[in-house]
Amino acid sequence: MRVLILSQYYHPEPVPKPLELAQALTEYGHTVSVITGFPNYPSGNLYDGYRLGLVRREIADGIPVTRTYEYPYHGTRAIGRVLNYLSFMLSAPLGSFFSPKCDAIYVWHPPLTVGVAAWIVARLRRVPFVYDVQDIWPDSVVLSGLMKPGTTVKVLSWLEKFVYRRASHILVVTNGARDNLIRKGVPPEKVTAMPHWIDEQLFQPGGAAERDELRAHYQWQDRFVVLFAGNLGMVQGLETVVRAADRLAKGGPALIVLVGDGTDKARLESLANDLGVQDRLQFIDRQPMESMPAFMSAADALLVHLKRSELTELVIPTKTMAYLAAGKPILMAMNGAAADLVEESQAGAFVEPEDPTALAAAIEQFSRMPPAELAALGENGRQYLVSHLSKSKVIKLYEEVLSRVAQKGT
Repeated sequence: MRVLILSQYYHPEPVPKPLELAQALTEYGHTVSVITGFPNYPSGNLYDGYRLGLVRREIADGIPVTRTYEYPYHGTRAIGRVLNYLSFMLSAPLGSFFSPKCDAIYVWHPPLTVGVAAWIVARLRRVPFVYDVQDIWPDSVVLSGLMKPGTTVKVLSWLEKFVYRRASHILVVTNGARDNLIRKGVPPEKVTAMPHWIDEQLFQPGGAAERDELRAHYQWQDRFVVLFAGNLGMVQGLETVVRAADRLAKGGPALIVLVGDGTDKARLESLANDLGVQDRLQFIDRQPMESMPAFMSAADALLVHLKRSELTELVIPTKTMAYLAAGKPILMAMNGAAADLVEESQAGAFVEPEDPTALAAAIEQFSRMPPAELAALGENGRQYLVSHLSKSKVIKLYEEVLSRVAQKGT
């Protein structure tokens, strides 16, 4: 089977799924190629070693990668985001003329505009495409604050249905997300709930020496470190986390650490300075993906937080898989599918999102738990992941869907 992966984001950007799928399918004997943009996520700044152009071809890990033009931007201005999304939507079909033949296309969404590019490429190649919906648009765009309900959102809703109708098959992360699409008119047999995966081998517990060295470097020696790793954006609602730090006991052991970058980081840092919580909250710049297992191993607990909405109840942030693999207790400040996962795996605790008092209380409670109880929660999570969500198990399901779609054709 020859598979073309179409994703606006790809390695070295911190969006691992398209790369890991490409590598796994190659290992399984399939021929894989990629169309993507020029790397600039999440900062919006073009990565070192890249210069913008209409098309750039390269070989990465033996996989042909075609990069096409996109306007580099990932800030809060709507016009900047629109230019970023539309530029790749228009340029990606051009990339298909520089890519090998394929039998099926795998499409990683967001943004929604990549679905339009997928439809054009699929028409040009006369092959079907599988649409992997990570964030439900336009719902998530409204939640992020980039757009308000109105004409533009209505257009996006029409575009959403247009893409869904033309995809040969659609993948979503949870059954709740599947129900959402069915209510929007997608035939039930056309949409499959497919869980996230993680390569648990990348998150083997680190050695004591490495852990002690990292904790010493960031002055965590005597602290109970609750780590949030990833995008510091609007959807994450991390103002709640900053305000929770203000409610932690001064001089106490609890320390919240935010590792990452994103559109909301500057505002969060300003709020932290205004509240004077530098002794209970620490910001660390975005780290290479290969460094994150060490950070998670050095932490005492791991935090997930998203804004409260009906939409966030349908999703499980991908960082949750890494947290489970790291074998550390998880504090889940979300409702819905993500909280259900923590409860089912017995990997930690959950609190209501956007409630800084409850979050601070949960962190304080974690900090007083005996080490053996914390270790048991972490081990529960890792064992659950190995049994249900390991990379080797889940990617095989993706391979089956792509093979089935490729055999049916357009």
